[in-house]
Amino acid sequence: MEQIILPHANNKTIPIQDLIAHFKESKIEYMIIGSNKVILSLHPKPKSLDVWIRTHKNVIGHANTCQSVNNVVSQLIKNKSFSLGLRKCPKSKRICKSLVFCDRNN
Repeated sequence: MEQIILPHANNKTIPIQDLIAHFKESKIEYMIIGSNKVILSLHPKPKSLDVWIRTHKNVIGHANTCQSVNNVVSQLIKNKSFSLGLRKCPKSKRICKSLVFCDRNN
């Protein structure tokens, strides 16, 4: 199973299948990337990729560190289940960089 390596969480990993399952279970087509260097409780984009990673069970102890860095996003794009796009943020209503789900059959 392919893993997402998190350089800002001591190279801990998350199975990419966990993110795919989140997209399917939540019935979402995209997720704002939401990279932000704030503590988790102050994060302005609660439904972002950054918050999803920070709250994943494998990232315990690193929740207050930005996790959706370029390296992580590149790994997700390389997987081909996701692409990079611009979509409306559900919170701010602004157009933001987003992770777009491409592979509904995975």
